[in-house]
Amino acid sequence: MDSEVKFILKRVFFIDIIIAIVAFIISYVFYKPYDYIVVVGLLLAALNFLGNAVSTSYILSKSSNKLLTVLLSAFRIIITLGIVILLCGNDKFKYIAIIIGYTLHYIAVVIHGFTIKV
Repeated sequence: MDSEVKFILKRVFFIDIIIAIVAFIISYVFYKPYDYIVVVGLLLAALNFLGNAVSTSYILSKSSNKLLTVLLSAFRIIITLGIVILLCGNDKFKYIAIIIGYTLHYIAVVIHGFTIKV
């Protein structure tokens, strides 16, 4: 993996940790039954982000097979979907909480984008 990609991952994961702590505290105070679900959603998004960075770096540097990108993306989506279904079951509010957590990761990516010095 490229050093620039590692730097981006470290910065985004640091922001993710801060957001996870704040989100846990807020959800613990206001939505106690769903406090860990929000953090799990954020964790799933961060792991997907890491998997995407690793697989894309590998494919761009060593492999000429672009179909591998699509297959790895589909595999990550299926794994994430399976985890979400196992955690949430029939509770629609848990689905909302996990989507909120997953979306919080994108806020971390945007914050990282605003902090880049050109």
